[in-house]
Order: sequence, then C-alpha cells, then structure tokens
Amino acid sequence: MVLVLLISCSTSKPYQLTDVSPKYKEYQGSDLDPHKAKDVIIPVTNNRKYDEFIQEAHKAIALLEFGENVALRADSKKTVGEPVDKEMQAAAYLEEDLPPIIAKLPGLIQTNQDLIDSTPNDFDGPAIGRVSYELGNILDALKQNSPKAIGIHNAIRHLRSDSGNYNQGKDAAEKEIKPVVEDPVIKTNEIDTAKKVEKVIPKKVDTTPKISIKRINRKTKVTGKAKVTEQINELVKKEEEEVLSDEEKKDKEYTEQIRNGLVQVFQWEYYRKPKNLEKILATHPIPRVRSAAALALGRLKAGRLSLQNAIDKDGYQVRPAAYKALSDLGDKRSLSYFIAGTKAEDPEVIAVSYEGLGKTKDPAGREMILTTGLASEYVVIVSGALRGLAYHKLDADVEVFDKFLKSNEQEIKEAALEALAIHGSRESLRILERVVAEEPNLALMAVDEISKNPSLSATFALIRLNEAQTDEKLGKRIGESLLRRKAFGKYAIILIEDDYLRSEPNERSRPVSYIKNKEIGLILSETKKEFAVRIGDDILTDKYIQVKMESTLPGARGAFVTGWVFYPKLDIIEVKQLGSDGITGKYSNLKKGKHNNLFNPIEEIKVPRKD
Repeated sequence: MVLVLLISCSTSKPYQLTDVSPKYKEYQGSDLDPHKAKDVIIPVTNNRKYDEFIQEAHKAIALLEFGENVALRADSKKTVGEPVDKEMQAAAYLEEDLPPIIAKLPGLIQTNQDLIDSTPNDFDGPAIGRVSYELGNILDALKQNSPKAIGIHNAIRHLRSDSGNYNQGKDAAEKEIKPVVEDPVIKTNEIDTAKKVEKVIPKKVDTTPKISIKRINRKTKVTGKAKVTEQINELVKKEEEEVLSDEEKKDKEYTEQIRNGLVQVFQWEYYRKPKNLEKILATHPIPRVRSAAALALGRLKAGRLSLQNAIDKDGYQVRPAAYKALSDLGDKRSLSYFIAGTKAEDPEVIAVSYEGLGKTKDPAGREMILTTGLASEYVVIVSGALRGLAYHKLDADVEVFDKFLKSNEQEIKEAALEALAIHGSRESLRILERVVAEEPNLALMAVDEISKNPSLSATFALIRLNEAQTDEKLGKRIGESLLRRKAFGKYAIILIEDDYLRSEPNERSRPVSYIKNKEIGLILSETKKEFAVRIGDDILTDKYIQVKMESTLPGARGAFVTGWVFYPKLDIIEVKQLGSDGITGKYSNLKKGKHNNLFNPIEEIKVPRKD
C-alpha cells in the first residue's frame, strides 16, 4: 500500500447577501441588496487562516453596506410619505447582527494588515498577487465602512424605535383624521374645522427624539442611493465633532495617516513602483510608514541609494528597516554600510549587516563573519552570520554549518539549515537529508529548505527522501515540493551496490562515473533494441537506459554526467502531471505498479502491475 498526497487548487466563488445569513434571502437582489449592482467574487486559497478571514471580512462589509442602504432608503421613503414596512423588517434583523460585527472591525483591520504582510511567506507565484489583491480590496472596504459603522447602527436603532414607522400607528392616525375630513360641517364652517384639526394634530406629533440620520441638511429630497456615502460621512463627522476631544481628534487623524500611508506602501509594492516607495521613504512624516517603505524596497530589490540615504539621515525606527532592506539587495556597492552596520549597537542591525556582507562575497567580509560574527554572544547575530557565510558557497564552510547544527539553540539550528540551503552544494543537500532522517522536529523545515534549491540535485534529494520515509505529513510536504518545482519526468533509482555508469550501452564500454545503491538519476532515453547481460549466475535480456546523474569521479568538469545503465539494475519512478490545471500529479513506480496521487495522504489506490 502506498500513501497518496493531494494539494487543492485555488478557485473562486461568488459572495451574496444570503452568505451573510439565510434570513436575508428576501432582500437578495432587491434595491436594498448592496450586491445588486456589483458581482462580488472571492478567491478560495485553501489556506484555512486566509479563507476564514476573507469570509468574515466580506460578511462584515456586506452587513454594513446593507444597513446603510436600509437606513437611507427608509429615510428617503418617509420624506415622500411612502411606507417603510420592508425596511422596518430588515432593521429588526440588523439591530441584532450589527453590534458584534462593529465590535470586530478593529480586529479585522489589524488581521487584514498582518495577512498582507505574511502573504509572500504563505503563497507562491501568481497566488501571491491574487491573494494580495483581494486583501487590499478588503482593507479599503473595511477602512471605508469602519468610521460609518456607529452612525449606521444608530440610524437602524432610531428607525426601529420611531413609533411613526409602524403600520398600526399610521392606521390609527388615519382613522382619527378620516371622520373629520368627510364631516359636511367642516366644509361649511372653517372655524370648527380648524378646532377639530387642532385636536387631531397633537396625536400625530412624535415626541420621541429625532433619529440622527434626520439631522442631515438636504436641499432636495433623496430618492435614491446617489448621496449615500456623502450623507453617512457627514453624519459621522458631526457626531465625532460633538463627542471627541481635541486630543482624541489628533490621535484619530494620526492613526488615519498611518493607515493611509501603509496602504500606499502596499499598493506601490504590489504594482512594483519603487520610485513611489522611495518618495514615501524620503518625505512621509511618520517613521512607521517610512520603515514599511524601506522594507518594501528591499523585497523589490530596488532603491539602494535611497536606503543608504535613510541610514545616513533618518532616525532610530527607520534605520534598522533600511539596513534590512539593504541586506536584501546585497549590493557590493553597499560594502561600507555593511561593515559599519556590524559595529552598530542594535543586534538586529548587526545581524542583517553580516548577512549583507556575505552577499557581497568580499573576502574581507568573510573573514569578519568567521572571526567576529560567528563568535557573537547574541543568537540573532550568529544566525545572520551563518546565512551570510553561506553566500560565499565555499566547500570548506559546509563543516561550519554542520557544527552549528549541533547547537542547543533552536534558532541557530534553523539558521544552519537555511545556510545549508543557500550554500546549495551536493554536500549541503546530503546533510539536510540526514537531518530529515535523524531529527524529526526539524524534518519539515529541512524539506522546505531543500525545496528552495532549484537544482536537479535537490530534486534527486526529494525523491530519495520520498523513497526512504513513511511519515504521511512529511510525504505530503515532499509531494507538494515536487509539484511546485514541476519535477515531471522519469527517474532511475540504482538497485545494485557497486557499478559504473557507461559511456555506451555496453558493459565493456568506458565507465564515466561510479554508481551505488539508492543513487538517483534523470532518465533521458532508452535503446530501441535489447541486450543480453550476465548478472551473477543469470543471463538477462533487456534494454539500456540513458540517465543523467551526479558525478562521483574526482576532478570531474561538471556536477552531472550522462551515461547508460542496464534496465534490471534500476527501479524507475515517474512524476507525472495530471489534468489541465497543472497542479495535481502522480508519483509512480513503473516496475511495481504502485503510485501516489499527489496529494491525498488518506486515500490508498491499487493499480495493476505493469511489469
């Protein structure tokens, strides 16, 4: 039995008013429905954290927009004397649903920003753009509706509490007025009419406080939704002016300025506009926003001069972010800044300076890393120095990384794994394979670090690990990595202990590399005709397989070598793409007929033998 693995495909689905609650079904598609004039399509990321937030955020946005429509439509109808029965019923539901949503708004906005920051770490390729775009739209909608939320709720409450909105109150008033109008005495006696009307009118006067939405000044009657935003914004502004103190107003303005600035940073990073980010870094009045702009420039690998200028002239909060961004660039022209950064007081600045120093591949920088960076008493500095050393990609440094894998500090162990992945040599990959086998608590991270290496050697390592392990969770992660790197093709696993890769499909031809059990090779072709070969006491007839393998001969020119191996000496594995979406796949053993459909670790599939 073979374990099966599955990764889900990102999709999208429409979001409707009934997704907020089934009780709003009768309003879906009506003039009150905020989605009537727009189609709301939300992505399905298959990441539970993101999908739950997107659903919750769209629920809050839809409910607030629905409440806004109900309040304004009811007020508009009352202005022209139309009944508001439908709006009253909707207000009854909203009065119950709005308070918990309003209470969640600050948390939703903060969570939204956190998810935007973590999107590049949780998604790859086009999925980053799709998820980031959706989160950006949600953030804009939340920030637009959040200031209006209290005003919308108050308008709904006043709509419910105004007795003049209920049918029975209106009918009672009409019954009292009707006899007065039809009495013939009223037609002939104007004085009596005035007196009788005076007796009726006080009964129609509403003694309850005016609802807040009625305090909006209008020059014309509002019969549609054209001025909804302006009215609500004006209402909220007036209420805030009455309630907030001058200090609270300044705090609110400062917070809004931060939010707007961070949104701009996100937008310019998403649209890859480094010049706009450089302007924010140089001119924005708030340090937190300038720091965000610096980090965004680092992720875009742009703005070196602006970052160096920020280090020279900006303050405490911005300089660490500028150093981190400059380290992300790793430009040789920033060498003097990295050297100066290793002498800073902030351990975070020192750590990223050592990492940037390594990226320059300067020999003097390597000496500083070995003598002072790795000798630091701070874990964060040692971790940064290990990553910096890895960028030199010298074989002698592999032993250093292996040594720090035995550290008692978890952060240093993880940094050593990252350094091995950055180093990327065959020896580094073999150490990472060993970690997967010997240290279960680091196994998943080691697989992830191997996956970051784009080389064919890393693909061989993943296949070798998949053949050796039985853990479902680990197998799923390996399968995901193989599909993500599109490692489709056939691979040979050597079954014999000692042999040679031959230059031609002939056991007497020149050996080009030594091969041993469990080595992996990429299959390139096979011979059209079969050959008879003696293996032990048996004479077997089969084809030769041409494979590309890692070279094992000392002094070889390249890391890989191509040659021929007799088919009975091999086990053949195929990683095959399935379907048109390019996301699902199959991992098959062609000799044994077993396969894993990537990725469904629960299901077990039996396939007839093919040999």
